[in-house]
Amino acid sequence: MKRIVYLYFLGLSLLTNSTVAQQAWFRLDTTATVTRAGKNLLNPWAGGLNAGQFSTMDLDGDGTDDLVAFDRTTNRVTTFLGNAATKTYRHAPAYEALFPPMENWMLLVDYDKDGRKDLFTHTPQGVKVYKKIQNGSTWSWKLFKPLLNSVGFSGPINLLVVATDIPALTDVDNDGDLDIITYEILGNFVEMHQNMSMERYGVPDSLEFIRNGLCWGNFVKEHCNDFKLGVDCGAVENVGGGTSNGRILHAGNAILIQDLNGDGKKDMLMGHVTCDNVARLVNTGTNRVADFTSFDVNYPAQNPVNFTIFPAVYSEDVDFDGVKDLLAAPNVYANEGNLMDFQASTWYYHNAGTDSNPTFELRQKNFLQDQMIDIGENAAPAFFDVDGDGDQDMLVGTGGVRGETGFRGSLQLFRNTGDAKTPRFDWVGEEYLKLSETFQLTHIKPQWADFNGDGVPDLGFSGVSFQGIEYRYLPNRAARGQAVQLSVNEAITITLPGAQASDIPYFYDTDQDGDLDLLVGKAQGNIVHYLNTGTAKQPAYQLQTENLAGVGTNFAGRFVSVAVADINLDGQPDLLTADQTGMVRIFHTGTWGQWSRRDSLLVEAGNGATAPRLGAYLQATVADYTGDGKPDVAVGTYGGGIRLLTNVLPVTITAVEPVPHSTFIVYPNPAEGYLHVRSPLNGLLDIISISGQILQENITLTADAEKTLSTARWTPGLYVLRVRYTDRQEVKKIVVK
Repeated sequence: MKRIVYLYFLGLSLLTNSTVAQQAWFRLDTTATVTRAGKNLLNPWAGGLNAGQFSTMDLDGDGTDDLVAFDRTTNRVTTFLGNAATKTYRHAPAYEALFPPMENWMLLVDYDKDGRKDLFTHTPQGVKVYKKIQNGSTWSWKLFKPLLNSVGFSGPINLLVVATDIPALTDVDNDGDLDIITYEILGNFVEMHQNMSMERYGVPDSLEFIRNGLCWGNFVKEHCNDFKLGVDCGAVENVGGGTSNGRILHAGNAILIQDLNGDGKKDMLMGHVTCDNVARLVNTGTNRVADFTSFDVNYPAQNPVNFTIFPAVYSEDVDFDGVKDLLAAPNVYANEGNLMDFQASTWYYHNAGTDSNPTFELRQKNFLQDQMIDIGENAAPAFFDVDGDGDQDMLVGTGGVRGETGFRGSLQLFRNTGDAKTPRFDWVGEEYLKLSETFQLTHIKPQWADFNGDGVPDLGFSGVSFQGIEYRYLPNRAARGQAVQLSVNEAITITLPGAQASDIPYFYDTDQDGDLDLLVGKAQGNIVHYLNTGTAKQPAYQLQTENLAGVGTNFAGRFVSVAVADINLDGQPDLLTADQTGMVRIFHTGTWGQWSRRDSLLVEAGNGATAPRLGAYLQATVADYTGDGKPDVAVGTYGGGIRLLTNVLPVTITAVEPVPHSTFIVYPNPAEGYLHVRSPLNGLLDIISISGQILQENITLTADAEKTLSTARWTPGLYVLRVRYTDRQEVKKIVVK
């Protein structure tokens, strides 16, 4: 395997660890080509989208509004540069690092009318605001208000927006400053928080609010579409105080305020947590003292929004014609009941009318998603030369999609039609191996490894069923370097110790004895290490530690996934982790389990490195997909996409004499009558009993020549084969029947 071969290249030179730690390890790759149905995807590595919240702002200072998406399911920001000439958006991950950590919701609005969008987002007490600060050609966010307040009858209190909700941030009364419309804490009444900046100071930059009336709009609701109109909210044109709280029952509302019929009065679009539709409420009052006197529950009338549960809508010009269009997406934290289609969860309605009298026409249901790898949810990548043509193909496990047999996970193959150094992935489209027809599994996570000890990597995969997590592998019947030969009918089950449905297993030979040991990333954030004290075909897992690398249970780092490779090329295996913080970390410098360094500042940012937040529920893997001898990283996201991190460590590899690092091969195992031994180097073989007695020694092995040994006279049991090289020794365990 190329991924292993480069570790022992002669002429390897590496900067000191202290130097490596000060500079970037990786660059976010946005250029590796992916085709689907013969067409190149514009943004293949953008990471997918589930429940997007959409705002525009000028990211690069060229005068054209760009697009920012915040995904509620992953708490991840994705940034796209707009091209008005081609009417397209290009993924630009460099801007994502500029955004602060956020949860639940994010909207960009220019509150102080300085021509620059500012950032509003959730805080546990309500709303916090960041101001955009321009510094020459660069910009940053500065925390302006850690918490917004509003004055009611009882005085100033925090302006609360429930975490589940999307508020309306707009100049409702057209007086030049930004007002806030939101539901009360449990969601029956709408509140108007009127901004008093213009009244008090004549400028819109203060964000000082007063609650206007008992409620706003003269209506109340409890459940889906049960609007009760004609309620006296007590809102006034000249506000001077607030109100007491009313009885509230049901949280979960998303609001958009906009004139929808051209009468100059701002109407309301809203989605509710128990609804699949967007309702329109028509305002016949004034803007400051709204009176919603009629409603309809399917908007737009043609091809209305429908998302199974809790839709939300956003008004932005996304086709560069100067008129605001409508984007709709589910406002959910997860795929409730597995009823969502997260491959087509961003609906784009072109506005053929005007901003104040729109005509919304549905153009597509997978806006942005059609130009990226988006398999729905919970993407889990694994690389291997599936077709035996000498380059790395990509296999991606999926969380699942709903079909005739219900919600099922699957495998998607991305065949590398380029070469080892210039990959070009073709998304095959049809389900690889058709696992969903055989197994009732969701959240499938693949891994290529030699599970049966025959020297050829097999395909392993975990999945979640009604009984919990299950693990199987498919033996690869092909010879090493040939196109894989796999059959679902030959699936072999591996029993995982202490298994929980949320476990993320990873197999690796941690003690280099020739069989696979087990690492398990836990939902609680710790990493469990089991040693295989049995054999490849008959594993027996013995607990070594529940806190590998000192990573114990921790809330911030929960749902941790792991991978192992010598990423910094120092000859020692490193541990790579990804967790709920959205960050990737590398434990390195030292022998297995005794690493002395941990780095999270990994990705290029200007002249230094940053720790990108790639979202929640990540699945990381390592592979040299660029063929330069340096391990790259691919991270599967909960959004259903892949983020690629190309290794940019300043390493010079001179392939004077390529030497395979892969350990010697012994097969069959268990052996019955004979066994074959093949070594990549000249060496001496010793046969040792399980009690430590040397039975045969100094058996000459010639590089790449197969040695056959008769086991007919060996006592059945466990044996150790040791091969001694000039610079090291390696061992494998075998069972003789």
